[in-house]
Amino acid sequence: MSSRYLPGLSEERRAVIEFCGELTDEQWAAPSAAAGWSVAEVVIHLTTGVRALLTPSAAAIVATRDLERLNEQLVDEKRSHTTRHVLLEFDTWSRRGVRALTVFTAAGIRRIQLPIGELGWYRLDLIPAMLLFDWHTHLRHDIAPALDLPPPPTDALRMNAILTWLTVLLERSHREALSWLDAPVALTFTGPGGGTWRIEPRGGRLRVRPGRAAGAAAHIAALALEFPQWGTRRLPWRAGAVAITGDAELGARVLDSINLV
Repeated sequence: MSSRYLPGLSEERRAVIEFCGELTDEQWAAPSAAAGWSVAEVVIHLTTGVRALLTPSAAAIVATRDLERLNEQLVDEKRSHTTRHVLLEFDTWSRRGVRALTVFTAAGIRRIQLPIGELGWYRLDLIPAMLLFDWHTHLRHDIAPALDLPPPPTDALRMNAILTWLTVLLERSHREALSWLDAPVALTFTGPGGGTWRIEPRGGRLRVRPGRAAGAAAHIAALALEFPQWGTRRLPWRAGAVAITGDAELGARVLDSINLV
């Protein structure tokens, strides 16, 4: 059996293709909400991310210490493509990527860990959740609002995969940013795919795991659908539906420290 996140990734692939298949040339060329990128360039980014699974670009992603700069470089290499090819390339490479991940995340090898730039080491079976987060977030928060179009619906299957990826990413990438933490903090997401995770200091390391809010020094409650926005600082957390109980100062300091790529 392959990664449990693959069905959600396949659903999101269809969502991207159906949404973008209706865009006009003017909409493809329009600025997206991702600074410096047009709508077409955002989709090029989605393509280069999954294409890297099957090409030498994978070595660059493993070795880089500046993932955002590398993403810019990969998009730069494809900027000469006309918009008529952008969606076709996403269709082709995303289909190949999903098929490859069926093999890469099969039992026996899916526990192998690989580095993703400066973000840390991750098991192969989490790669579909990482891609799902990337496609889902760019489509709903960078493309649809920039075009003043309603975003496509999502579901608990996809949101749970996204929340899982982001909480694992938080643990692996924020050990320094949250090195000051000296008490457990609970983070509860309500809505599709939601649940509660505990952020805990563990002997100089950081641990983020599903758990209970009981006993936490601060309890942060937020909407699952908004976490990809304020977790990546597309939206200030104070502008979202976020509430803190318990030690409000501690909870706010944790939220101010979160900046997920």
